[in-house]
Amino acid sequence: MEIRFGTEGWRGQIADTFTISNARLVCQAIADELHARQTAELGMVIGYDTRFLSDKFARECAQVLAANGIAVYLLDTVTPTPLLSFAVRYLGAAGGLMVTASHNPAEWNGLKWKGPHAGPVKESDIVQMAARVGKSAVQSMSFDSARRARLIRLTNLDEPYFSQLFRFLAPFNSKKRKIHVVVDAMHGAAGNYFARALEELGCQVTPLRTKPDPTFGGVNPEPIKQNLVLLKEKVLEVHADLGLATDGDGDRLGAVDARGTFVSPQILFTLLTLHLLRERQWSGAVVRTFSTTQMIDKVARLHGVALREVPIGFKYICDLMQTEDVLLGGEESGGIGIVRHMPERDGIFSGMLLLEHLLTSDQKLSEAVESLMVLIGPHAYERVDLPVAAKKKEQLLKSLRTKPRTFAGFAVKEVQTLDGIKYRLSGGGWILFRPSGTEPLLRVYAEAQDQADVKKLIEAARLLIEQGKAVLKDR
Repeated sequence: MEIRFGTEGWRGQIADTFTISNARLVCQAIADELHARQTAELGMVIGYDTRFLSDKFARECAQVLAANGIAVYLLDTVTPTPLLSFAVRYLGAAGGLMVTASHNPAEWNGLKWKGPHAGPVKESDIVQMAARVGKSAVQSMSFDSARRARLIRLTNLDEPYFSQLFRFLAPFNSKKRKIHVVVDAMHGAAGNYFARALEELGCQVTPLRTKPDPTFGGVNPEPIKQNLVLLKEKVLEVHADLGLATDGDGDRLGAVDARGTFVSPQILFTLLTLHLLRERQWSGAVVRTFSTTQMIDKVARLHGVALREVPIGFKYICDLMQTEDVLLGGEESGGIGIVRHMPERDGIFSGMLLLEHLLTSDQKLSEAVESLMVLIGPHAYERVDLPVAAKKKEQLLKSLRTKPRTFAGFAVKEVQTLDGIKYRLSGGGWILFRPSGTEPLLRVYAEAQDQADVKKLIEAARLLIEQGKAVLKDR
């Protein structure tokens, strides 16, 4: 079965390409790469999420690395990816492997490979490792033998991780209002970690979907609007101030306000940027991916800090975090990394900072959003994922590369191809077409000052993709 590597490692459908035998092949390649770099003696950390057989895959990976003489710190329970990344840095390990497919549907699983800096490895690292797959015989040893030889060490770093979360955040003053939060783990790995963190912060917490479930209750564990219906209902039922959700492996954040209104990751990223620059007065460049809102650009300009745009994938943000003075970086999908915490996305830490912002500004979430729009002007943003066959997808992308004069009635000012195909439009809006690297989808992103204009752009894209009708004029 073909093993296809993506932005941070490898994902595949369980029992199709994601199999025990393929996992062993990949781990053998990683072991060979670590020996070639002469970092194998530092050991590796392995964690796993709530997906089907994730614990079994984690053990198999550990047994391969152990047989290659690499000590493995195997986290002893389901843990979120940010904790795995923290553990790598805390233990001074050569890297980490997280068994997860993040926000993908339940039938998927995968391996995320983290570097010694506690963030995603570089793309060149993935390429070098991939070239080693199948080049040497897979070595493995029994789990019990590896335990006796102390090549596999069951490890729990929950308490050090919580200490890390509170390095920059003190529990809220009890004299101030007590924020009531519904915490939705979407049956994923953040489980009770997020609830505990917010309780220790001083919030009243109502937990939701914290029980591990490999089917995720039939809902993809991605904290986007259509997947957070239960969170909205619970917020309204218990009259909470807001609801916060994390994705399947806990590195992304989603939110709804007290009225049950979904607050997009674009707004959350912008609010956190504003909070760190204005309230905390931290400094450094702000990094966003190609598909992320230009609200970030406006906040950066208001505070006189540099703005960097990178291709889609947190690894590109992480690369800049290693070489430049960066404050934070984020993706449109809700993954936000704050360098002073660690160069990695952490939905739990992001949620804690959002609550600090609301308390510091003495605002409800809806009021914070309204204040933001007053500050930077109105913005509307939407993403849709449209199924499309591989052959048709390539044909569409080839056609879209040729600059049209107009799209959906807007003049096309520029075509950008940093990652996908983006049309910058008259009036300050834009639309981006980008194929998914892991699923048979074409992702379409659009932003404008008005929701009606965004809807117009999305519908034009849907017409083009689903029906193949011409909406590109005057080529």
